[in-house]
Amino acid sequence: MIKQSITRKPVLPLLVAFILGATFSQIASAEESFNKVVGTAYSVKTGALLYRETHTIGANGKHDVEYSEPDGLVFGHKVIDESQSKIAPSFTQVNERNGERIEVNSNSKNIIVHYQKNKDAKVKTADIPYKPGMIVDAGFNAFVKEYWQSLENDTKMDVQFIAPSRQSTVGFTVSRSLCKPDTQKGAECFALTPDSWVVRMLIDPILLAYDPETKRLLRFTGRANIADKNGDYKAVDIQYHYFK
Repeated sequence: MIKQSITRKPVLPLLVAFILGATFSQIASAEESFNKVVGTAYSVKTGALLYRETHTIGANGKHDVEYSEPDGLVFGHKVIDESQSKIAPSFTQVNERNGERIEVNSNSKNIIVHYQKNKDAKVKTADIPYKPGMIVDAGFNAFVKEYWQSLENDTKMDVQFIAPSRQSTVGFTVSRSLCKPDTQKGAECFALTPDSWVVRMLIDPILLAYDPETKRLLRFTGRANIADKNGDYKAVDIQYHYFK
């Protein structure tokens, strides 16, 4: 079991959006037998199409993510670099809807986080000492694959995510879960539950559905990692499709 001790701070849904919603840029890595993944995000509340995220896979440990409106207008980009670490990759993310920018640079000694809330805000920077078991953004996919057998055997895993908006880490428990009723038949599902009781009062656990044979992420239900034009992070149901 992975455990890291941290100082607890109040956590808000926005924070969860950054460290969990962002996780789903990690659905693909360079060794997979596909080079494009499209995630279609629907509103949990209304069922309306909110945006799409298109992942293009590179051969050098990097992949690009493009966020687009329902009409196809591109409003955001992310670049993930797994060349140094798959569980704690470096990444940059830009949301043109509100000017939010995130940059995380990881190495074996520290994780440097730069965060700008919007185009008018100052950039905040933090240097976080690296500890084994820390997860950055897309690294959750590598974590799930590494500990798949343990999770499938109902072991609960305590993990620490880097939270760019707070320049700190936050604890979550990962465990096997029942799938949502309309999830693909035979899928293996996991829940991510915040350790903080404050967050647990504000949002439901994040639910992930994987194909047990390919270990590809099929579905994510939880708060989006990218804001709408009003700066709000909606609860979304994202369906993923893989292309060669």
